[in-house]
Amino acid sequence: MFLIILLYAILASTFTLAKTVLFYAKPFFIIGFRMTLAGILLLLFQTIINKKRVLPNKKDWPLFFKVSLFHIYFFFMLEFWALQKMPSSKVTLIYSVTPFVAAILSYFLLKERFSKQKMFGIFLGFIGLFPIFFLEQTGSEGASFFSISLREVALLLSATFGCYAWFDIKKLMDRNYPLLTINGIAMLTGGILALITTYFVDGFSPCPIYDFWPFIFWLMILIFVSNVVFYNLYGWLIKKYSITLVTFVGFLSPVFGALFGWFFLGENISWHYFVSLFIIIIALFVFYKSERLNARN
Repeated sequence: MFLIILLYAILASTFTLAKTVLFYAKPFFIIGFRMTLAGILLLLFQTIINKKRVLPNKKDWPLFFKVSLFHIYFFFMLEFWALQKMPSSKVTLIYSVTPFVAAILSYFLLKERFSKQKMFGIFLGFIGLFPIFFLEQTGSEGASFFSISLREVALLLSATFGCYAWFDIKKLMDRNYPLLTINGIAMLTGGILALITTYFVDGFSPCPIYDFWPFIFWLMILIFVSNVVFYNLYGWLIKKYSITLVTFVGFLSPVFGALFGWFFLGENISWHYFVSLFIIIIALFVFYKSERLNARN
């Protein structure tokens, strides 16, 4: 259980690290540079160490490109754009609704049916977002629409796109593509698209990096923590424990996110955050209790 808790402490730290990297470079360039580098390293690892073929079949190229868009490009571009002017703790909390988004997508894409208890859990989970969306002042976070800032909408879209991508990733895995290969191609393609976006949106003159060596230092730490440690630890844990248990403990991620944001970045945590966190934890408990009952039956 300690390693599962550690897993979500590591996940929460990636948002704090990402926020730190934003101090030293422009967001779209960060994504492009990070994902291109990570994609190259993964594909080299698959080719040289694992002796795997990494070039996909022609008929699968459209699906790989689709994964690159939703799993990497849209997901991270929206996240980093929002993260510029939002506390990392709030970003972590909003992403905690991911299990509910995944369940809704499963309902429409896979025709899964929900019990009343699970439907109540999903409903309660989204109700849990209301305190931070509708009661908290959003003037400092950009233009807003009915008290929901555009950056908050961007985060919800990011979470939705990220969940949607896993359905296509599952299709590629069913076609016998290793997850490392899928991620490598997606990161490389998404990273290149992000660099192209940087050229047209921000340009490369002046340099998109504000302070080179701190940027490299924190980016390498982010890549190591996120792409190496978190990914491999998660893969090891879901082999040892049930996915339900590993995912359920994810409610601790916003707790760690608030702690890291407060300690390392000096972020203020308002009472709205704790109200939302309390409701979402209850919703997750209801939701996963229904999941376990269905699994037993």
